[in-house]
Amino acid sequence: MGLGYLTVKASLSDEAVPVKGATVIIRDQNENDLYRMITDSSGSTDKVALQAPDKKYSLDESFRGVPYSTYQVEVSQPGFVTKTFNGVQIFDTVESVETVNMQPAVAGERTEEVIDIAPHKQVQNLPQNQPGSTRALVGQPGRRVIIPQSITVHLGRYNQSARNITVPFPLYIKNVASSEIYPDWPTASLEANIRAIINFALNRVYTEWYRSRGYPFDITSSTTTDMYFVEGRNIFTSISLIVDRVIGEYLRRSNHFEPFFTEFCDGRTVSCPGMSQWGTVTLAKAGIIINHPINPHSI
Repeated sequence: MGLGYLTVKASLSDEAVPVKGATVIIRDQNENDLYRMITDSSGSTDKVALQAPDKKYSLDESFRGVPYSTYQVEVSQPGFVTKTFNGVQIFDTVESVETVNMQPAVAGERTEEVIDIAPHKQVQNLPQNQPGSTRALVGQPGRRVIIPQSITVHLGRYNQSARNITVPFPLYIKNVASSEIYPDWPTASLEANIRAIINFALNRVYTEWYRSRGYPFDITSSTTTDMYFVEGRNIFTSISLIVDRVIGEYLRRSNHFEPFFTEFCDGRTVSCPGMSQWGTVTLAKAGIIINHPINPHSI
């Protein structure tokens, strides 16, 4: 067994106001208490170590098990809704953060909320983007490309009833990358995948792929047509740092300004004409791709 690391942050209004003095309990899968902590003035706990499978498993394309451990995180504070997160994912040697958006308790309404975090995409047999069926339009010629402040995600297939949530765009990218790829892959592999994720999302927003069809959202969480977004999941620091560095850049074709539609698949259970996620690991290990493997366009 190895060790991964977790910090819990409690805040109001999407991290705008830290919540000091909240009680955080971390439990194992058998609901045994492992840590009991109090958030500090920044709303954060100390970083704690948690057992996880050896990282060799998450770097082995042939491994079909689960290369991470899961834990339960409970956050409570008088006057607020108590939140419990089941399935917080911990990888060997990897630091991560579980950010908890605290909500004031209202008399007569629920006082507890349980969030079940879905398993990582790499351990599920999920449908993949169908090549050609979701290819985006080129958008309006000459229209300016900007990084949106936020993006509205439909939590299901586009034609199914589900909630829509609006999240900061960088947080959306961090969530998808933490859900789609393993956080201990080589840095060059992580960056290649993150750039592809940014471009995919930017293309959806720029071309108004869903909104032009009358839908009140920008993208879905369904891997049938889009990328894997998991509400409430913890974000891995190795991924977060890269997103912060490259979020203002995107890929485009020569003589075009619109974000290139970056088609990709896992490359293990499904192959496609676009990028193979596991293929980037092989290339990175061989030194064929390195950090900044492309010449992106800055916004």
